[in-house]
Amino acid sequence: MKVKIILGTAREGRKSEKVARYLARKASELGWEAELMDVKDYLLCYTHRWKVTPEMERYRAKILEADALVIVAPEYNGSYPGELKILLDTIYDEYEALPVGIVTVSVVTGGTRLLMELRTAMLNYRMLPVGQVLFYNVDDIFEGEELRDEKYEERVERLFRTLEKYARALGPIRDEVREKLREKEEHL
Repeated sequence: MKVKIILGTAREGRKSEKVARYLARKASELGWEAELMDVKDYLLCYTHRWKVTPEMERYRAKILEADALVIVAPEYNGSYPGELKILLDTIYDEYEALPVGIVTVSVVTGGTRLLMELRTAMLNYRMLPVGQVLFYNVDDIFEGEELRDEKYEERVERLFRTLEKYARALGPIRDEVREKLREKEEHL
């Protein structure tokens, strides 16, 4: 199973990077082929689906490889970072039937408002949000790069088990969608 873990903020000093790196390591330990995708590597100034840039094509290719996604983002003013929104908006059909886990990072709320916003967005993209983990105070639960809280470890493992079930169940739909996209490209 292939999972793409999207780190959804380009902010300097971001706490969510520690969480995203932990998730990538944990996914690999659980037998996933995991890749961390940093929104900083795909920074776009605006959305323009009709004009495909090299960054967009690279992002699209990564999404088409995925059996599942995990989005890691901090809560910014009750929602998610603008650079994540722009990145997500660069494609649409490619997301269909992808199960997605949402991992939020916020000191005060744990990211509950961000979670609600991202769930709605994922449904609009025809992804299926199947689980979430809310990380509260990252500095208190990590020692260096290591997670110190067993409850979070259990939540992360449960997220990946759930993602795997849905990735397998939705696989035939993803295959059908991706085949139609390939056929469409061949006719262009």
